[in-house]
Amino acid sequence: MNAHFASLVLGLAHQAEAALGGSLPPGAEGMGDGRQVAQTLIDTLGMLQEKTEGRLETDERQLLDQALTAETAAVTACGL
Repeated sequence: MNAHFASLVLGLAHQAEAALGGSLPPGAEGMGDGRQVAQTLIDTLGMLQEKTEGRLETDERQLLDQALTAETAAVTACGL
């Protein structure tokens, strides 16, 4: 697995989790509440998934799929 790719995916997922917990990433204060910021970050993961379709190693694809599924579930649980 490419460490840079893993860092990107995990970083976006972590920021989404933090936003759901009320801790917005630096510069995101004007983007709405935590759920909206989290949804934007999840949309970014989804875009990454679309743009890399068929070009990822198996473990990279699994990491991205798992992160996207987990974060989508977390936002859904918060009622967004």
